[in-house]
Amino acid sequence: MKIRQILFAVFAITGLAAALLAQSFTTGAVGGAVTDPSGAAVPGATVTLLSLTQGTTATRTTDTQGRYTFPLLAPGRYKITVTAKGFKTTARIVNVVLDGTTSAPFRLELGSATQVVNVTSSTPLLQTASANVSTHFTEEQIQNLPNPGNDITDIAQTSPGAVMNTQGGYGNFSTYGLPATSNLFTLDGQNDNDPFLNLNNSGATNLTLGQNEIASVTVTNNGYSGQYGQLAGATVNYVTKSGGNQFHGDATWEWNGRAMNANDYFNNAAGVKRPFDNANQWGADIGGPIFHNKTFFFVDYEGLRVVIPTSQQAFIPSPLFESDTLANLTAQGLTNSLPFYKNMFNLYNAAPGANTAVAAGTPGATCDGATGSFTGPGGLGTTVPCTMTFRSTAGNFTHEYLLAVRIDQNVSDNDHVFFRFQTDHGTQATYTDPINSLFNATSVQPEYQGQLSWNHIFNSTTINNLEITDQWYSAIFNNLNPAKSLAAFPTTLLMNDGSLSDMGGIDFVWPQGRNVTQFQLIDDLSKTVGNQTIKTGINFRRYDVSDQDYGFYSGGLLIPLTLDALYNGG
Repeated sequence: MKIRQILFAVFAITGLAAALLAQSFTTGAVGGAVTDPSGAAVPGATVTLLSLTQGTTATRTTDTQGRYTFPLLAPGRYKITVTAKGFKTTARIVNVVLDGTTSAPFRLELGSATQVVNVTSSTPLLQTASANVSTHFTEEQIQNLPNPGNDITDIAQTSPGAVMNTQGGYGNFSTYGLPATSNLFTLDGQNDNDPFLNLNNSGATNLTLGQNEIASVTVTNNGYSGQYGQLAGATVNYVTKSGGNQFHGDATWEWNGRAMNANDYFNNAAGVKRPFDNANQWGADIGGPIFHNKTFFFVDYEGLRVVIPTSQQAFIPSPLFESDTLANLTAQGLTNSLPFYKNMFNLYNAAPGANTAVAAGTPGATCDGATGSFTGPGGLGTTVPCTMTFRSTAGNFTHEYLLAVRIDQNVSDNDHVFFRFQTDHGTQATYTDPINSLFNATSVQPEYQGQLSWNHIFNSTTINNLEITDQWYSAIFNNLNPAKSLAAFPTTLLMNDGSLSDMGGIDFVWPQGRNVTQFQLIDDLSKTVGNQTIKTGINFRRYDVSDQDYGFYSGGLLIPLTLDALYNGG
């Protein structure tokens, strides 16, 4: 199916001191007023902005009310310097946050311009530029926040109003009572939601990897500005790191395994030893200059490899039930069914842990069915049970890695471009069968995405930011080897009364899943006119979704109502 054209445009007028919020959620702003010692406005002052990361500069002149603003800035640390005739030159360091406006007022001191005053006071925490309820996270906060799994959506759960979803339904957190499917995630301006389920676009491990790559996050729980028009829940905006004039990087590795974990309660109760589990997680990133003040790079590589055991009760036929069933089928002349039954019983008997199986309940109870209990020769159903049970701890293997590369280019003082490419690959252990690993199901989930951003300064009052993004991912769920699975057992057998574990896994629900392509075009224009700033933006998205769920029942399904029915060849 195609979600053809979703389009919204925003037009807003704000005062110079108000927030300048881009439609693409990738930028921030800084602004303020320049005054003299008495508090009077200083018009005509020169305000210079220097990026401490990439060395780029921009210049503004204060208006008649002493105000200045720098809109559509990449989040990060900047140095602002103000010079005016008859006043000392004043400078301060500010941190521009994503999707917000940093207030940086200046009160100049009388004196020679050759004298420099460095302002060290911090900017106020109160958001006065807009009515949005937002929480900003810096790179340092993101890196220091404990986050097993490196799932970048975990950050949002520390924002006000967020509650972890521990109940049924989709999504990992809700805000202010709204469902998790109402949240919007953007990465460098690109929508990073799965349009099939309207969730965060996670990978094979159901984690959204990439924490090492994130430079800034803003979580907006109540968005009143014009650009918040897509979803009613939290809007979680991520901006990735870029390279700078200094090399920087880090490397991490985390391990967790059987030696650090207790046995499952039910395993202990059944006398089953602690099964094997192993988790390795790593991350490494590096960024720096290619050409000083001009071209920069950043590379991030991270992933994990996990072996996790299951813990479930498995049920198999008792030896007497098997022999009596085969004898009963022969007596009824149903000899054509014997190969099918013998194959099924052999698979049950070869299940890992079957040699430790014990009687499942009382003999009579285990042979009851919807049509009443039944008995067979040799005491079946009276002194001998029909089924046996054991605790299965079969394991399965999941792995995923992410590779992202970003290149930033300062084409000129007025043109700044960056390109980012990401690929994420992994295999998900979707279903682990307690009888035979041939019936396990997996999902190979490749993903590719890219963003191209161009920030152009027309003049001191007009700035435009253009973004073109694309993303493709596949999430098809299927048996690991359908041909081998069907050769081992040609269908799926599911006991309606639950007396036996499924035979053939759950192959009747495979294949299923989707392939999704997303294209997005975003443009923001900011124009300062007098003491007002006019903003307009467009956000165009197209989704092509290929639904594979029509693969249901392609493997067949048998549902005997009771053990009695199975015993009699039904």
